Amino acid sequence: MIRIHTLGCLSVRGDNGTPLAGAAAQPRRMAILALLARAGERGMSREKVLALIWPDADGERGSRTLAQALYALRKDLVADDAIVGSKELRFDPALVTSDVSEFASAVARGDDARAVAAYDGPFLDGFHIAGAEEFSRWVERERMTLAQEHARALESLARRALADGDPAGSVDWWKRLAGLEPLNARVTVGLMEAFAAAGDRAAAIKQARIYELLVEQELDLPPDKEVRALADRLRHTPNEPQRAMAAAAGRSASAATAAASIATASASPVATMSAPSVLVIARDESRLGNGVVAPPELANEAEATGIPVVVPAASPVRAAPVGTRARLRSPFWSLAAVVGSVVAVWLAGTRTPLGRLIGASPNESTAVVAIGRIVSYGDSATATLAGPVADLLATSLARSPGLRVVSAGRMLDLMRRTRTPDDTSAAGFVTAAREAGATEMIDGTLYARPGGTLRLDLRRVDLATGSIDDVYSIEGSDVFTLVDSGTARLMAAHGSPRPLGSIAGLTTRSVAAYSLYVEGLKTLADGDVVAAERLFGAALREDSTFAMAAYYYGRSATLRVPMVYRLTHALRLSANATERERLMIRAGWAVLVFAPELGAVADSLVTRYPQETEGHLYAGYARMQDGEFIAAIPHFRRVVEMDSLSFTRSDSAAACDACTAMFQIVTAYEVADSLAAAEREARRWTRLQPKTAAPWTALWDVLERAGKFAEAAALTEQLSSIDQDPVAALTRASTHALRTGDLTTGERVVRAALQAANTRVRNEAMWQLILSLRYQGRMTDAIAEARRYRTFAQPLDSGPPGIASTAAAPLVASLYEAGRYREAAALADSISHWGAPDDAPSGWARERVWRLTHAARALAAAGDTAAVAALADTITVVGQRSGHVRDRRLGHYARGLLLRARKDLVGAEAAFRAAMFSWPAGYTATNYDLAVVLLELDRPREAIAVLQPALRGKVDASNFYVTHTETHALLAQAWDAAGRPDSAAVHHAWVARAWENGDAPYRERAALARRHSSR
Repeated sequence: MIRIHTLGCLSVRGDNGTPLAGAAAQPRRMAILALLARAGERGMSREKVLALIWPDADGERGSRTLAQALYALRKDLVADDAIVGSKELRFDPALVTSDVSEFASAVARGDDARAVAAYDGPFLDGFHIAGAEEFSRWVERERMTLAQEHARALESLARRALADGDPAGSVDWWKRLAGLEPLNARVTVGLMEAFAAAGDRAAAIKQARIYELLVEQELDLPPDKEVRALADRLRHTPNEPQRAMAAAAGRSASAATAAASIATASASPVATMSAPSVLVIARDESRLGNGVVAPPELANEAEATGIPVVVPAASPVRAAPVGTRARLRSPFWSLAAVVGSVVAVWLAGTRTPLGRLIGASPNESTAVVAIGRIVSYGDSATATLAGPVADLLATSLARSPGLRVVSAGRMLDLMRRTRTPDDTSAAGFVTAAREAGATEMIDGTLYARPGGTLRLDLRRVDLATGSIDDVYSIEGSDVFTLVDSGTARLMAAHGSPRPLGSIAGLTTRSVAAYSLYVEGLKTLADGDVVAAERLFGAALREDSTFAMAAYYYGRSATLRVPMVYRLTHALRLSANATERERLMIRAGWAVLVFAPELGAVADSLVTRYPQETEGHLYAGYARMQDGEFIAAIPHFRRVVEMDSLSFTRSDSAAACDACTAMFQIVTAYEVADSLAAAEREARRWTRLQPKTAAPWTALWDVLERAGKFAEAAALTEQLSSIDQDPVAALTRASTHALRTGDLTTGERVVRAALQAANTRVRNEAMWQLILSLRYQGRMTDAIAEARRYRTFAQPLDSGPPGIASTAAAPLVASLYEAGRYREAAALADSISHWGAPDDAPSGWARERVWRLTHAARALAAAGDTAAVAALADTITVVGQRSGHVRDRRLGHYARGLLLRARKDLVGAEAAFRAAMFSWPAGYTATNYDLAVVLLELDRPREAIAVLQPALRGKVDASNFYVTHTETHALLAQAWDAAGRPDSAAVHHAWVARAWENGDAPYRERAALARRHSSR
């Protein structure tokens, strides 16, 4: 069944709910789907479709264009009968459904509840076709009609609920309608009456106050008489003195009347006064001395009649001049019309926000808050502050343990995925907030005030209903004061205590640094890592203690050494950051250096900030690091669900958490040796991103591992048109040759690449050539090439002077396979002392145990059991400092070598099995040596089962140290021992071809294999 979504953003989804690409993702063809969805059963003539979408096409050309578009659509929808009819086009309802047709059907039969449920936002929100003005006018007409029908259905449901004795239900419906029409007096009265009927007079009075402020600011008119009359009746209801004071404070009355109302309503001793002796502007209803606390709106009226106004030192809020006609009019309230009539329609959709599906701990609110559009008016200096204010608000609010706050970075990512990169409309923020699982959005306006102060107008919008929950006006001398004050007001509204200290002390006190940082986040979200790195570096130059700037400066590095150095610096600075930022920095650093604490930090991120993708990614990484491959997959799937919009974007440069998660899912199944599942997930990914190289590369890798070489070869041609990276193309060609045994062709390809001007290509070609020579048993040539590679790559991978770098790793393997064990062991030991500057103990331990393991293997081959015993102890102790489970198990491998040398085969088998991390992707030498022990124990079939996964691993990385040729040779021996000469012959033949031109010892083994294969 195909599903067309037109209410909200236009999309088309297939049977599995994933977006369809290809023809169905092109604007004019998508427009055809929208037209037919709206037309419903009656359909739409070809002539009208042409007139709306291709108005300039003549008769014959237009008919041909439409026919081609319909053909492409039917093909892409994988249903030739999805669009039927010759003159009148329509969908086959058995194959295609749409939300707009369901909405229209519900309206026609009077099912208002079903109609509201189907309405998920404005019709074709944000969809536009250049050069099709008639289509745009048609969209506007249909959008208005549908919006009006939706509003009518909401009001009908609200009135019906109240008549049926369900005032709480009536409140919910009215709140949705109030989100659509915040300036509509009839709607406001309806909502107030519902609140009153539900027994919540305070909420009714608060709604009147919100309405009054909006009407005054936006329309510069007094509030509707009916709203005022109802508010007065509710305000003077007995037993509500504090509510009456708060409501009176929000009205535009004279100062004397307001003061008298406060004095009369107050239950304190000042109630007997004719007017308060002092008016204290503060955030709550406490009292200070002989004064009455009131909100900022009363300050001007009080001052006009000579009543002293006090702003406590603890409160940076200054009374906002909203009660005078001579004030500078705030453009913020113009959002009431824009957001109220357009965005709130989208807000009132009935899709369950993701945040409501996330369980909260017993001490936490279920509220998930997102910071929306902060617009700025005034001079250019003020305009640059809007971004920092939004980010600072999100960071500051996240300090509350009772709130879940969507980070600014997450909002930026979602904004660019839900809209075009340049679209910063209010509707775009709403869409992003809902995708993030937010239940409430805070937006507002920042502008300069006379005297150099700043004013910030904020409002809280309920994302489920679109209703405005409250409005605030705050003044301060700088952005940090504004954010501190706004944080206190917003947290109080959620019943959370104000956090200690200023946000400036937890981020930076430099506005310039924060502005550069925010610009860096935007640039990074757009995929320009180089420019983002410059901006984060500039922010650090403004304030070298800015932890988050240091963190993203580190993440923007392209090489591991500077990345480790920068993130370690960020980690040191994070002591003064907020909890969320401290956890993010520590998790990012822990992933890079394989720190043992990664799992605990990741779980804390998931628990405290489940609406952020980073925590779920890190939790998946932690499980992979612990060897719990299948257990990691649900965490990665969660990221895919949260960031699924990434798959709809065509620009592959920007960060894509869902793409990373899909890659990790495929990898998890691969290292768990479940290639059928890995292939299924890789194919799913290609359907999600058919024009991106990464999923096709992942599928190619799975097919190669599974031995489906013909399919992989066919895919290589397709990849060449998508992936233009010459290094990747060279690696694929060489890897395919190594796996299939076509080593002559592989060598020819990599030798040709040695002549490339591109340094990266030459570096890869040298690496692949060494592999090819080793597979062929040409160890003399391999050693020579490995020495050249070491000289070439050493500057790129330099370590402390006098110590061999990791560039010598191919030489270690080549010396070992040439039988020069002592030299291989000495070189591996030298590399084990190499370490990146400022690397963490876990990172250093990981590198050291890996190299010492190669040394132990070489010493065991040389028969030096005393040295192996000493190394086994060292590897065991050092390995425990690494957070990666493979490193912690390598000591078992070294002990297995020692036990085998001592002829304790049973003990050696147990040790090798204890050392195993992943059968296809661990340390392949473990598979090999365990298989040797099993053959010595006369258990060949078990040896075969141990060796076969090694051929399903990579040809490099942890599989680098045992060639496939050696694995085939041992498999041939195992099949012979198992009494299966026919199976053994296949592997003997592989070995004979590979080592035919090898060094003398390998040529002898090739000849022996040839004799076995021909028997």
